[in-house]
Amino acid sequence: MNYKIKWTSTAYSDFSCIILNIKEMWGKNSAQQFINQIKTTVDLLSMFPQSGKVIFEEKQIRAFVISKQTTIIYRIKQDIVTILNLFDNRQNPDNLKVNDKQEVYKID
Repeated sequence: MNYKIKWTSTAYSDFSCIILNIKEMWGKNSAQQFINQIKTTVDLLSMFPQSGKVIFEEKQIRAFVISKQTTIIYRIKQDIVTILNLFDNRQNPDNLKVNDKQEVYKID
C-alpha cells in the first residue's frame, strides 16, 4: 500500500527556497536534479514510510537524509506521510524546530 503524501506550508516554502538557491548558484540543471531527487525520495517514503529515523518519539516524527546537505523531516499518521520541513544539514541540529500543527497541502 502506498501512503498519501502531504506537505506543510513550511516544507513547501523550504523546498521553494532551496530550489531558487540551487538555481541561482549552480544553474537550472542542478535545480532539476534536486527536484528529481526529492520526487524519488518522496515516492520511496510513500512506499516505505518507516525508512526514516525517529527523531521525536512522542510525536513519531522521522528524518530521512536526502543528500549530505538536506534532510526531509516528516510524520506518519494512519495512511498519510506529512512532510514537515526540509532541513539544511549544515546547520546546528539543535536549531531544528518542527511545528506539526500547520496547514497541510497535497502536492502532486
